[in-house]
Amino acid sequence: MQDFVTFHSSENNSPYPGMGGKVEVFKSWGEIYEPSSKDIELNSLETSTISVTLIIRNVYPEFIPKVKQTFTIETGMYQGIEFNIKNVAPKEENTIKIVGSEISA
Repeated sequence: MQDFVTFHSSENNSPYPGMGGKVEVFKSWGEIYEPSSKDIELNSLETSTISVTLIIRNVYPEFIPKVKQTFTIETGMYQGIEFNIKNVAPKEENTIKIVGSEISA
């Protein structure tokens, strides 16, 4: 696991939609690779945006990734890019697979 990732949750204390900020909820090392064709099909990922599959250690109950959260890759080829979490699934006994799609600006 060689890439550093930061997870965020949206905090909406504003009466207006989309005006809330983001709160950092967890940091982790992970392994990033291109999503498989099965991941693309199951999550209806667009091929015109960057999509990644991220593997992190399962640290339940400290952190449970949720589909409404986002993550930013802090190192490597995708450094600085923020992704919406599209799918979360257990991979092996001690790891979690997260599929993410780039947030369009």
